[in-house]
Amino acid sequence: MKEPVRHYNLAEIYAHESMLQRYTRLTVGEGAGLWALIWHELLLGLCTGMPGLPGLGLRHALYPKIFKHFHRNTYIGRHVTLRCPRQITLEEDVIIDEFAQLIASTKQSQGITIGARSFVRSFAMINAGPPNGYVHIGRDSGIGQGAILYGNGGLSIGNNVMIAGQCFVVASSHNFDNPTRSISEQGYSAKGITIEDNVWIGAGVKILDGVTIGNGAIVGANAVVTHSIQPNIKVAGVPAREIKTRHEQGE
Repeated sequence: MKEPVRHYNLAEIYAHESMLQRYTRLTVGEGAGLWALIWHELLLGLCTGMPGLPGLGLRHALYPKIFKHFHRNTYIGRHVTLRCPRQITLEEDVIIDEFAQLIASTKQSQGITIGARSFVRSFAMINAGPPNGYVHIGRDSGIGQGAILYGNGGLSIGNNVMIAGQCFVVASSHNFDNPTRSISEQGYSAKGITIEDNVWIGAGVKILDGVTIGNGAIVGANAVVTHSIQPNIKVAGVPAREIKTRHEQGE
């Protein structure tokens, strides 16, 4: 059962931050001090952009020692953005390709978790979402090139899930009910999204807040998913609608 809808206004929550406090919160984590920020900057400045085998070897050697939730067999490519890496868990044989972004700026102790043998392709962005969001990805799953995942209300992705390139999955929505205030001042609501096991999501799909996609479902390319999808159903279109069950396809 999903949690109740939560409402947030980040401008009000963080209204009294200085620029340095905001940068530290977004980069290292809430409550982190100046020395933690300096250490983070030095380590990632040394390791992030180094090319080729020397860079891979340096990241392979140092990251698991510094970030205790990084498995020693994790592959992290060049120019991977790691924000609040102490709130990121990467299990065995996870691959994070070049120029991907993992942003765990949240109050959750595990803002982003990626299960064993899963991969995140280049230019994908996974953002846990402040103040209390998270993105949890299971085992043997794949996030395609350029996909964007926001977990403000909580985003849970199961095992053996394939999310193709250019998908947009956002577990929140802007509030707009008050016509006397600008939409940007009204904050956002967050219900959460669940994608169960063995789901295939085609290229360019948009998945909106509050949706559950059932086990074994298939979402056709460029669909916009506004309502939950039952297990073993194939959907397509804008908005997404049922085409057939997988049993009708002879599967």
